[in-house]
Amino acid sequence: MARVAGFTVERTSKGKPTFARIDLRKYPFFIPILEEKGFEVEQPIKWTAKMKRAMAETEFTELDVNNFWD
Repeated sequence: MARVAGFTVERTSKGKPTFARIDLRKYPFFIPILEEKGFEVEQPIKWTAKMKRAMAETEFTELDVNNFWD
């Protein structure tokens, strides 16, 4: 069987294929297909309690461009 760069097939001790690995850097066109099937390719941000508290304490204000230097 011919080898294809970027694909790896892992087999059991009896020789049955169990896993297929795809190098997504080499084949990025698979990413939208995986996302359509429900895979999360991007890692979600892990919010810690300290980060949540910092966001809650932060005050956001609008700035007026005309009076920026005042």
